[in-house]
Amino acid sequence: MSYQKKFIHSALLTSSIPFGIFFSMQSHAGMDIYCEPSTLIQTNAYTACDELPALTPANDNQTNMLLLLSDLGFAKFNIHEDKSTLWRTSYSKVPFEVSSIMSTSSNKLPNARKPLKTPDLSFNEHCNSIQNGAQAFIEQVKKNSKLSSSEKDTLIRERQKINDCDNKLTLLSVNPNWSVSARQYASYLNATISFYNANFSTATKIYSVLTNVDQPWLKETSQYMLIRSALNEAYQSGLGEYGDLDHDKLNQSLLTNFFNNITQYFKLYPQGQYAASARGLLRRGFWLSGKHDLLINEYVWQINNPKSSVYNLELPNLPYELDRHVFQSKRLNVKNLKDPFFLTIYDLMHMRKIQSSDDIVISWAELNAQKNYFKDAPELFQYLQANHLFYVQNKAQEALKYLPQRAPSSINSYLQLSQLLLKGRILEASGQNHATQQYWENLLSISKTAEQRGLAELMLYRHYAQQQSTAQFIGSSAKIKQAYLQQQYLVEVANEQSLVSVVKNNAATQDQKNVALYTLLNKSLAYQNFDLFNQAYTELPTNAAQFNSEQNTAEKYRYQPPFANFLWKGITVSNSIKCPDLATLTKQLQANPKDLSLQLCLGEYARSSQAYSMVDLSYQSDDSPQSFKGRYFARGDVYKNIIKTGTKSELTAYALYRAIQCYAPSGNNECQDKDVSKSVRKQWFDQIKRDYPETSWAKSLKYYW
Repeated sequence: MSYQKKFIHSALLTSSIPFGIFFSMQSHAGMDIYCEPSTLIQTNAYTACDELPALTPANDNQTNMLLLLSDLGFAKFNIHEDKSTLWRTSYSKVPFEVSSIMSTSSNKLPNARKPLKTPDLSFNEHCNSIQNGAQAFIEQVKKNSKLSSSEKDTLIRERQKINDCDNKLTLLSVNPNWSVSARQYASYLNATISFYNANFSTATKIYSVLTNVDQPWLKETSQYMLIRSALNEAYQSGLGEYGDLDHDKLNQSLLTNFFNNITQYFKLYPQGQYAASARGLLRRGFWLSGKHDLLINEYVWQINNPKSSVYNLELPNLPYELDRHVFQSKRLNVKNLKDPFFLTIYDLMHMRKIQSSDDIVISWAELNAQKNYFKDAPELFQYLQANHLFYVQNKAQEALKYLPQRAPSSINSYLQLSQLLLKGRILEASGQNHATQQYWENLLSISKTAEQRGLAELMLYRHYAQQQSTAQFIGSSAKIKQAYLQQQYLVEVANEQSLVSVVKNNAATQDQKNVALYTLLNKSLAYQNFDLFNQAYTELPTNAAQFNSEQNTAEKYRYQPPFANFLWKGITVSNSIKCPDLATLTKQLQANPKDLSLQLCLGEYARSSQAYSMVDLSYQSDDSPQSFKGRYFARGDVYKNIIKTGTKSELTAYALYRAIQCYAPSGNNECQDKDVSKSVRKQWFDQIKRDYPETSWAKSLKYYW
């Protein structure tokens, strides 16, 4: 066995650079996914948006990894929670986006490698040390007694110039009159300049020479930099025209040089200052060279040896790194997975709902064949079996046999929380709503952490929302304390009576009253309940005009519902079509709800910028029942009804114009009514041109869309 092979074999058994230094958090898997908060409970269909603090097939792999790493004592995190007003709240603790748990995660166990301060917007590994390298170089120069003061000043000044990885840097002219030490340091600077210029072959040549000098720091650092230079040159050899990596194009001799350089470094400096970093770079080499089995073994070794002097797993990048280079790799072979951590992630992702032809679902036999690998984690394996029975085989009651039977008095791990969640989902699937609600209430009662409480609240949300149990959302004794869930109840689910009760409830906060009042006004108007709207209108704050979303508005009003939207001043459409302010209009509509001219004026309000949110909030989301009675106002229907009267009037002319404009300019109907065919729109077009040719509306129409 060659020394290189011996070293790699030895490294896997005895002691790695955080792979994470190669990746920015901006490039995690969820980067290009736009998330909107939801109260939907995930199934086994993949999601990056509705993550739960429990090991589930639907969770993104990175979420499940962090939960497992937390249980293993490696990771800590604090899921981001929106601290805005109730009106502006977008996410609470649960559910959460994968990015929110990733961005707040960090090492619970210290990393043996010193963390690098990565330059902003640096997506190249070789740029990561440009600032840290300067500090180390300057410290060495300052304490070197063989350098004169002027040499030190020059070297420090030249190193400080190396601060930009985007623009090509000019090599330093080495003064032959300098001392030997100064020339060596200057040569090191030229190697560094070449390295950051991505001229790795030149950098390698200079570093190679410097490994033979007497100065200890230059000697060891140059030996270490040979590793990084060879690695980056090898990586560069496989890049295509658009920056994509083709493993088949990689220069194998450069990869061999990389492994040789790592071997040499550890031979010379087994406890060197760069040992943890060099060991981590080994993972990069395994990935580039396609040694997937060795890559996985290295991860396993790291996880099992957190107290080693070369332990270098780094959060928050580790889950992304693992997902990209192990679980999303085309080289993934399940036979290489022999550790409970990796098998758990693999198994859960292969219990997901099939969404493409490439998706594979693990069989019951394949899952059970892994049992021996879980001999030290039997509860985790039984949990995976329960998931397979519930999500893949639809055998809910049989799945219960694989879960703990006794109800705990506290929750001490994410695995335990996962088990409790799955038991509740099984009970829910049985249709026992009352028993299920009691189960989730018990879970809430034993929850101590924000994540545990958040999960229990989310599971209770549907029950309380369907019951219109407002007391569970409002007041000091409310069980639902997450702001987002309170907001969703008020905006999406609460009916007329519930909203009125909140507005008049002394136990409700002002934030809650404001959201309830705005929703009450918004929906009662949208559903043409003018009596209720007019009653609620009297509850508007006296300074309602200040409540708007314009940038120059004071923050305390800008972050509240825009009550100013309901202070519409009316509009004069023509000499015969004059619309009063909204308060007057709705009173008239309350008395004469079928008056077409008044309905047309409500359509004018609906067209105004002040009414944009009326439409937005009145559309029901998929997971919310329609909570308001009445018929949703669609101005397109008003125009049709006016046209159907057959009356020749300015009102009819304007209705024809507006009915046609509903489809401008895209051909899509923006008036909320049922679409009509182009032939009908052509009839309207011909009618206004024929019957009302002198009106400005007829003259302005060029198309019927």
